[in-house]
Amino acid sequence: MYSNSKHSDNLRKSKQLQRILPHRLKKNSLIGLVTPSSSITRKLLNDTIKKLESLGFRVYFQHSVLDEYGFFAGKNAERANELMHMFSNKEVDALFCVRGGYGAIRILDYLDYEVIRQNPKPLIGYSDITALHTAIYNKTGLVSFHGLMGESDFNEFAVSSFLDVLVNPKDHYRYPYLREKNTETNPEFDRYTIHPGQAEGILAGGNISVIDSLTGTEYEPDFEGKIAYLEEIEEKTYRVDKMIFHLLSATNLKKAAGIVLGVFKGCNVNEKPTISLKQDLDDLLKPLAIPVFYGLSFGHIDRKITIPYGIKAKMDASLTSLELLEKAVT
Repeated sequence: MYSNSKHSDNLRKSKQLQRILPHRLKKNSLIGLVTPSSSITRKLLNDTIKKLESLGFRVYFQHSVLDEYGFFAGKNAERANELMHMFSNKEVDALFCVRGGYGAIRILDYLDYEVIRQNPKPLIGYSDITALHTAIYNKTGLVSFHGLMGESDFNEFAVSSFLDVLVNPKDHYRYPYLREKNTETNPEFDRYTIHPGQAEGILAGGNISVIDSLTGTEYEPDFEGKIAYLEEIEEKTYRVDKMIFHLLSATNLKKAAGIVLGVFKGCNVNEKPTISLKQDLDDLLKPLAIPVFYGLSFGHIDRKITIPYGIKAKMDASLTSLELLEKAVT
């Protein structure tokens, strides 16, 4: 088991932080577009603007949103400055990531977490944005949101979940489920129990490979007593095995109250002799003897729910359900 006194101190400090809920979004809220990871095209920017305006929001962005530095959306400091500008700008109501890709982990040391703490706003995105969700919650206690991005499909199911969590919050909200279109014969989209049971806890998680890259740093997520939600895309099954095994060995994921797995699109990929993704996840996670289920509607799929990082929830692995037990915004 990984052990580091400085890292342990960081986990203790994160547990002592007062949790902060951002304000809910309303019609005409000003959404700041950010690109903390990979670069984007002008077309994707225009499409993102149209999508958000169709929901009744106003949109704001800086010219830096289209910057390029290799496959990054600008140099580290530039991408961090864009993010900090949106947090410190009093007129901006929320930060919306246009896309993921790779690069968010490289700007974590550039962020001013005290400014973020003093200007709590929803940060919305998934995939590589996992690094920001984890770091910001660890450093400030601010709740953020694993959900839509500009490159996402704004279908009715995904938009409905986004609005239910960020615009029209409820004290209790049970997530709906809708299987992805044309996936009836693909086992990656099945929904099933790995270990039965119920659990309650604060939600923490995101993309597995990003979390794995945070392991051993001051930004590593704390899973003890929490409901961990995890997803991955286009990694061969043996690589998924390697990353989850590492998280079980090097973090406190074993001490989670329960684990909810999304759709691991493109991960049931093996060379012969083979083991299926389903069997591999069962081998890794069933021995934990905590509630675990696979196939909730989140991850790199079109029909995705919006999950707040840092909100109390209840899971039922036997029913493959997840329910928020409180509002994620004020």
